[in-house]
Amino acid sequence: MSTEDLSYFQEEEFKKNLALYEQMLKGGQSAYLEADELTDIAEYYLVQNETEKNMDCISYALKLHPGSVDPLIFLARQKMFEGDIEGAKTIKDCITDQNDREVIFLHAELLLREHKERMAHEYLLEKKEHEEEDLALYIYDSATLFLDYGYLDLASQWGKYALEMEPENEKFLQLKADILLFSDRPEEAIAILDHLLDLDPYNANAWHSLGEAYFTSEKFQKAKETADFALAIDEHDAQAILLKANCQLQLQNFEEAHRLYLRYFQENKSNDLPYLFDGVCLSALGRYEEALSQLQEAENLSGGDSPEQQHIYANLSDVYSKLGKPDIAIRYIEKIKDIVPNYSTNLYKGHILLENGKIKEGLAYYDSYIQANEKPKDAHFFVGVSLMENGFYTEAWEHFLYVLGQMNSSHDEADRKIYSYLSYCALMQNRYQDFLSYLKIACEVDPDSLEYTVGRYIPEEVETKDFYRYVVSHSDLFSHFSPEHK
Repeated sequence: MSTEDLSYFQEEEFKKNLALYEQMLKGGQSAYLEADELTDIAEYYLVQNETEKNMDCISYALKLHPGSVDPLIFLARQKMFEGDIEGAKTIKDCITDQNDREVIFLHAELLLREHKERMAHEYLLEKKEHEEEDLALYIYDSATLFLDYGYLDLASQWGKYALEMEPENEKFLQLKADILLFSDRPEEAIAILDHLLDLDPYNANAWHSLGEAYFTSEKFQKAKETADFALAIDEHDAQAILLKANCQLQLQNFEEAHRLYLRYFQENKSNDLPYLFDGVCLSALGRYEEALSQLQEAENLSGGDSPEQQHIYANLSDVYSKLGKPDIAIRYIEKIKDIVPNYSTNLYKGHILLENGKIKEGLAYYDSYIQANEKPKDAHFFVGVSLMENGFYTEAWEHFLYVLGQMNSSHDEADRKIYSYLSYCALMQNRYQDFLSYLKIACEVDPDSLEYTVGRYIPEEVETKDFYRYVVSHSDLFSHFSPEHK
């Protein structure tokens, strides 16, 4: 359900109906409400994750209004979401008026659930010819349905029809922006959304989409600012709170991101992703027990089939390893193979064992990983990174030198980061001249990669690309270096 739909639950009429219905449940007098009003209450319970209440409400609606369209549509959609397509079709076919607009869209959605998008398109075109009331809205709803299921070409086609009918309709312009955004054309979407916000600065949906467009473009500071504008309109705006939290995570402001995720959880039901991201924050802060709790919640909510399942398992593995439980950590690495059968586990097993003091076993896994890898240069690089993260700087240095030796003179962007890793390992070994040599090149060819390696030693007032000059002018700090140096 969209933010626009959810806003109905804040309206006085809905609150009055809900209070009347709930008073009846507590033993008050019977409440007579229309079928659509009772269906709205069932939708509210559904959003609140109160499954028993929503089904009781729909049963009451059908008792009062046998054969009414709205509660039957609700039941059919519930069947559909549970994966019972045939059950949903059976309920749909029981509805007397098969030309009711909601029935038409349910039929089209069932076709999309079966991946019959062309049939859904032709069906909606056929029904369009008989639409007499608000044809533009029918076309808009068709476009939105295709967008919800990721059929961007069809969504764009229907959205174009809608805009041809009403070029200045703000909902239709918002839809065009959302289609552009999902089509990986965020800059074009931003232009439309800026126009919409000029027309109506209180358009929360436009602020949400603008924030997503900036987030997709990796302009996290701008995305955070749009979330702030949305929160200025409604301080409880769940979508804005979550966007701001995600931006703070990307900006590595982990404490603030964690605070925002907690605020989101307190006010909203959540799926697995925010718990995963909060777990990442807490892990980055070194609060591993808390991170484990959030990641376990992410795993519970995922049901084992989340789009982010691999990342949930990988982060659980990392946290268990940090907590000194390598056997459990390795079990989660093995779970990833169920998702990605060709996933190479040896690198990660080596990392876990090394992190837990089992050096000989860990190094053996690294060797197996390198020998089995069809791209030795890449394998040596990843082993080097793992060794570096575990504090084995001398061994990591050897692997990075191997990578350097395999690079040709026209090395690509991925190769250029090797200089920052070599400079870091040299610094950690007190190889001052080597550190200077590789740092100079890193500052010239790929300064961004220094953020991950020597970034914590770069003062806030110094730009990353100028760090070499800073080191030269502060040689006393770096020529006899200790890792505890700040």
